[in-house]
Amino acid sequence: MRIRFDSIGDIAVIKGDCIDSMKSNARVILERNPRLRVVLAKKSKVDGLFRLCEYIRIAGENRTVTIHRENGCIFHIDLSLVHFSPRLAHERMLVAMKVKDGEIVLNMFGGVGTFSIEIAKMVTAKVFTVDINPDAVRLCLTNILSNYVRGGVTTILADAKESLSIFPTHTFDRILLPLPGKSIDYLPLAIPYLKSNGVIHLYEFINVSRKEDPVEGVLRKVSLILGRQKMLTYEGRIVKSVGPRRYMVSLEIVVE
Repeated sequence: MRIRFDSIGDIAVIKGDCIDSMKSNARVILERNPRLRVVLAKKSKVDGLFRLCEYIRIAGENRTVTIHRENGCIFHIDLSLVHFSPRLAHERMLVAMKVKDGEIVLNMFGGVGTFSIEIAKMVTAKVFTVDINPDAVRLCLTNILSNYVRGGVTTILADAKESLSIFPTHTFDRILLPLPGKSIDYLPLAIPYLKSNGVIHLYEFINVSRKEDPVEGVLRKVSLILGRQKMLTYEGRIVKSVGPRRYMVSLEIVVE
């Protein structure tokens, strides 16, 4: 029997309603995967200002702290204090591969620094990464040092809206909005800080009917917000399904 779980460092994260069933599955996971030392179960959905989940220990060591390796980088993570999704590893690599040497990049929802650090490890860019969660910023600082990108990544503890005011307009070659569910709201705030022909990377959830294209649905929302601002080109794709007819969509937009 195949047991589904997310692997974050040496922690396995499972879902379920029945404790006995989860305990049985947890034992199997640890037996089959010697590198895993902890099995946690999600007790709640992502919620609140800091986008946190509640977890309960099902098996293994009693901790939520781990070191996660991804795309040649290492990340110190505490699942009780920060939000982290290993399922976006491919997305983070795709974005990092788009960035060119010498670019100035803003990540408005930086978390523990995954997108930002992976960019700085791949190219010689200057990345500013913002988060409102002090624990995420603290761990991001640790991760910057652990990945030897101290000169490439600057972390800022602030609400993304407030952080923009410290920069002159037209500062950034590229702005990341990797917070589906909120990214659209922040898009009009980000645009004035983008250079001409700058790039926006945006992630958003959308519900669609059977005949609708999720990418086109998000694109329509973005077009309404941009108004007179000209969208020169765009690339869009479905990242994953997150429910019945509900999707996470990625848009890469070049703005005039």
